[in-house]
Amino acid sequence: MSDVSALFSCSAFDAPCSRHDLQADGYARAVQSLSSIPPAGLLQLDGDGVVVRQSALPGLPDLRTRHVSEVFHGLAGITGTGWGRVVADCVSTPHHYVWRTAPESGDRLFAVECTCLGTGAPGTTHEQWPHWLLRLSPLSPRDGGLRAPHLLAQAAHQAGDAVMITCAGGLIEYVNPAFERNTGYRANEVLGRSPGMLKSGQHGPEFYAALWRTISKGEVFRAVFTNRRKDGELYFEEKTISPIRDVQQKISHFVATSRDVSERIRAQEQLEYLASMDMLTDLPNRRLFSDRLRQAMRRSARLERPLAVLFIDLDRFKVINDTLGHSVGDALLTEVASRLRGCVRAADTVARLGGDEFTVLLEEVGSRDAVAQVAGKILKVLARGVRVAEREFFVSASVGIAMHPDDGSSIDELLSRADISMYCAKAAGRNTFRFYEPGMDEHARSDLSAEIALHGALERQEFYLVYQPIVDARTGHVVAVEALMRWHSPGHGLIPPSRFIPILEDTGLIVPVSRWSLRVALSEVRRMQHARPDIRLSFNLSGRQLHDDDLVDDIAAALAETGVDPHTLELEITESTLMEDIPRTSEVLSRLDAMGISLAIDDFGTGYSSLAYLMRFSVRTLKIDRSFVAELDSSGDAITIVRAIMSLAQSMGLDIVAEGVETEHQFALLGDLGCHRLQGYLFGAPARPEDLSQLRCFACVE
Repeated sequence: MSDVSALFSCSAFDAPCSRHDLQADGYARAVQSLSSIPPAGLLQLDGDGVVVRQSALPGLPDLRTRHVSEVFHGLAGITGTGWGRVVADCVSTPHHYVWRTAPESGDRLFAVECTCLGTGAPGTTHEQWPHWLLRLSPLSPRDGGLRAPHLLAQAAHQAGDAVMITCAGGLIEYVNPAFERNTGYRANEVLGRSPGMLKSGQHGPEFYAALWRTISKGEVFRAVFTNRRKDGELYFEEKTISPIRDVQQKISHFVATSRDVSERIRAQEQLEYLASMDMLTDLPNRRLFSDRLRQAMRRSARLERPLAVLFIDLDRFKVINDTLGHSVGDALLTEVASRLRGCVRAADTVARLGGDEFTVLLEEVGSRDAVAQVAGKILKVLARGVRVAEREFFVSASVGIAMHPDDGSSIDELLSRADISMYCAKAAGRNTFRFYEPGMDEHARSDLSAEIALHGALERQEFYLVYQPIVDARTGHVVAVEALMRWHSPGHGLIPPSRFIPILEDTGLIVPVSRWSLRVALSEVRRMQHARPDIRLSFNLSGRQLHDDDLVDDIAAALAETGVDPHTLELEITESTLMEDIPRTSEVLSRLDAMGISLAIDDFGTGYSSLAYLMRFSVRTLKIDRSFVAELDSSGDAITIVRAIMSLAQSMGLDIVAEGVETEHQFALLGDLGCHRLQGYLFGAPARPEDLSQLRCFACVE
C-alpha cells in the first residue's frame, strides 16, 4: 500500500477502556516515533480481539479525529491521508502482496471497513509490513513498555552485519543499512524481490537445493556465498539463514545475517595460488604436479594408455648459483623452464619441484621410444647456450624416467623411481637419460633392512631426542623447544629421520615410539622449566597417531606422570594430516583443546587446509614452511607469500612461527614482516638437553 499514508496497531490491550483513554495518546506517540512516515490512526483491541477504541494519532485535524472515532466498535477502521489513492479491494486476503490501489481525485478522507481484523497495512511500502508488525506488537502494556522493541528495531537497523528478512515464499520484506552497503542496492530496489537477484552464477543448482531443503525443515543453513553487487562486482559473504515460526509454529519468515568476507577469502585464494605455483618460473610446483599426476593416473587406468614421469636435474647448477649469485641462477632457471615448455605438448605438464629439479608428465604415450624422443629433445634444447648478464652458459641435465603402470602404481613410487633413474643417469656421465629398471632399487632394499632393524630399536634404546629452540626475536630468548627424534642403529649408523619416520608410519611403529618419546620430552622439558618456568614444548603428531584410540588418554597420562601443565604442550600436525579424516581429526583435536593443549599447523602453505577448517579445529599457531623462508634471500615472490600468510594469520588472531631461518637476511626480513617467533640453524641446531646451554639463545636458562 505504497501510496496511502496510514498506520494501525493490532496489539491486544485487555485493560479497561478508561485506562486506554488516558494512555492512548502515549501509545500513539510511541508508534509514531518508530517511523519518519506520519501515521494516521490507532486501533485498540480488547483481550478477545474486539475493537474498543479508535483514535487519530497526533497531528491530524480534529475533524478527521472525530471521523475515526465515529467508526463503531467491532470493525477495523483505517483512515488515509495519502495522495488520492485508497485500497479498493482484496482487503481480506491473508497475503497483502496482491493489494491494489485505485486512483481517486481530490484531497478527501477515505474509510475502509472490513469484518476481519488485521487486514489493514502499515503506511509504508507494503513489502515492509512484517517488519512493522514485529516492531508494533510488543507495544502492548503486557510487554513491559516501549524500550525493548525500540532497542530490537535499532539493533537490526544499526547492526554491522547485513540483515535480510524474507517471507516464507522467499520474497524480501526487510533489509538493513549494512545490507545496502554490502550490495549497493537501496531498500526500495530489493523489497518484494527474490534474493536470487544477488546470484553470481558461481553456485550450482545443488547448492540452492540444499539451502531450501535445510531451511524448509526449520533448520539453520550456514555457508559462504559468492554473490554479485549492484555494480557487477563479485563478493563473498558468510551467511546464516534461520527460519522464523509464528504462534502456530509454522515457518512464516526467514532471517539472513551475513558478513562480507571478500578480503579474507581473496587472501586465501591468493595464498592457495601461490602455494600451487612456482613464482620464479610460473610453473606448477610439487603440490600441483602431484594433483595432476594423480588425475592422469586415473585416466591412464581407465583408457589403458601408459604415461611417463621424467625427473630432470640440471648438471652442476649449484656451482653457477653459488659462484655468480642467485640473480644469475634465477635467470637461468627461468630460461630452462621456458625451453622445457617448448619441448612438450600443451596437454603435458612441466613443473619445478624446487632448486634445479624439474618434472615432466607425458600422458597417453605410445611407447618407450616416444618417451625417449622427448627426453632426447629436452637434452638437445637445454644444451644450447643461454645468455645471462652478458655471459653465455651451457647447461646440461640428467633425466630419469618412470612409466605407469609398469614402474609404479602410486605417485610416490613413480617419483621415487624416476628420481633413482636420474641418479643413475648422473652416474653414467650426466647429460643423458635412463629408464627405471628393477636393478636400481637398492635404495628400496636398504629401506627394508632399516624396517627390520626398527622393530627392535625401541627395546634396544636406540632412539633419543634432540631439541631445537624457538626464539622470540624481540628478546632473543627461547620461548619453546621442538622435540625431534633421532635413531642411531649399531648396524646402520645414524639414520636420517626422512628415511625412518615414513617406515615407522607405514608399519604402525610410530604409535609406541611416539608414546615413549612424548613421556621423555615432557620429563626433559619439566627439568628445563626449573630454570625457565615459561618454556613450552612443541611435539609432532602423525596421521597414524590421530587414528589411535588411546591417543588422548596416553597424552593425559603422560602429563599427569610428569606434572607438566597441559598449557605448556603444543602439538604440531601437517596440513595434509589435518585433512585426512576430518570427522575423526575434529573429535580428537576438540578433546585435546578442552584439556588446554594448543594446536599448530606445521609446514603451512604446502597443503590443502582452508579458513573454515582452521577455525573448526581451533588452530592457534601456523608454522611457515621452511621452503618459503629459504627463498626469502633470493625471491621477492617468497616475500609476497610470507606476507600473505602473515596477513591471513593476523586476521584470524593466530600466532606465527617461521621455520628454517638460517641467515641474518632472512631474520631481518621476517622481522620487517612482523614475524617474531623464529626457528632454525641461525639460533641453533637440534641438540640434546645437556648441550642446549651452549647455545647463545639458551644462555639465560642456566
